[in-house]
Amino acid sequence: MEKSILTKKGFTLIEVLVVVAIIGILSAAGYSNLRQAIANNRVKDAAFNVAAFAETVANKAKQISDTVCVKADNNVLVAYKSACTETGTATVLDRLEMPTGVNLVAMTESSFDGSNWLTNGTGAQFVPRFGISAAPYEGYFLVRYLETDLFGAAVKVETRNSFVSKISYDGRESWADL
Repeated sequence: MEKSILTKKGFTLIEVLVVVAIIGILSAAGYSNLRQAIANNRVKDAAFNVAAFAETVANKAKQISDTVCVKADNNVLVAYKSACTETGTATVLDRLEMPTGVNLVAMTESSFDGSNWLTNGTGAQFVPRFGISAAPYEGYFLVRYLETDLFGAAVKVETRNSFVSKISYDGRESWADL
């Protein structure tokens, strides 16, 4: 028997459009999840880095046996060799720049003890003490991803001799240790 001339090979326009639409929907869902994952990682990294920076500054203050002040300058944490009241002409010891999209925040409302060291430009003063960390007894540095409800923090509490990195996904309502 002869093959019919009307047999077709390939896809119809409708079939192609349905497949393209499905690919578009899946790509959009994947893209939003990717953006959220990037934001989460940037805030986590910033919280870890700020806590590590603060620990480094505390060690440096003990090493040089002098007071060190950490203040924010255009989204950069700067460690000065001086008291926080005298940083105008002080020697810069170290700097920590925030990653893209992450900003240092000077908000005062939080569930942490102590104060936000970025509020009112007061800074965090690290004073060498015998046998314990040179870090202030309590307080925190707060970071935020763009204008979202995603926050990170490096927190120092009086009962611990080190900084703790934390994250909040709901605008500072609840915090989880990293």
